[in-house]
Amino acid sequence: MSTRSRAGSWVFLAAVAVAVASAVGLGMMQRWDGMLRFAAVTVVLLLTRRAKVPTGFVAAFAVLVLLAMWGSVQHWYAQIPHFDTVVHVLTPGSLAAVSYFLLVDAGLLPDARRTAGSVRGWAPVLWVALVGSAAAVLWEYYEWVVEQISPQGMLVGYTDTVVDLFAGMCGSLVAGLLVLRWARRHTGS
Repeated sequence: MSTRSRAGSWVFLAAVAVAVASAVGLGMMQRWDGMLRFAAVTVVLLLTRRAKVPTGFVAAFAVLVLLAMWGSVQHWYAQIPHFDTVVHVLTPGSLAAVSYFLLVDAGLLPDARRTAGSVRGWAPVLWVALVGSAAAVLWEYYEWVVEQISPQGMLVGYTDTVVDLFAGMCGSLVAGLLVLRWARRHTGS
């Protein structure tokens, strides 16, 4: 195992530990919604690591999901300027890249390392960009539902939605390019 891979594994394990500690701590404070969110994050993280997702991608995903979740639980989206945009740039693409590797591991998508020299080699970029964009759209639906249920809980509007969608699309395209770069580095192309 390379030093880079070992570092990614440690980052991932630390993120899982933080997710578990967060769930327990929020449960002890009787903040049940936050506890359930972090319990779900823990399960998702453990499932991603079980598959053959490269450690750098899974470590980045773990850190970004924790950041997004803590931002939600602690209301950082409203308190920290541009936090919302940064999370919307990074998280959908990270989710899509991890999803790509999970589907490759399941044999449902071709491995980018085997198609890197052809036009099909660009398919992972498109796939990751589209899935990340879809994830950004689903998140905006979630925000809209929350806003309808509890108008004071989430103050979003048209501009916020458009900026978030654009940020998610751009971040997902970059994530797709990172998957392609990873594939080319691991095939010698």
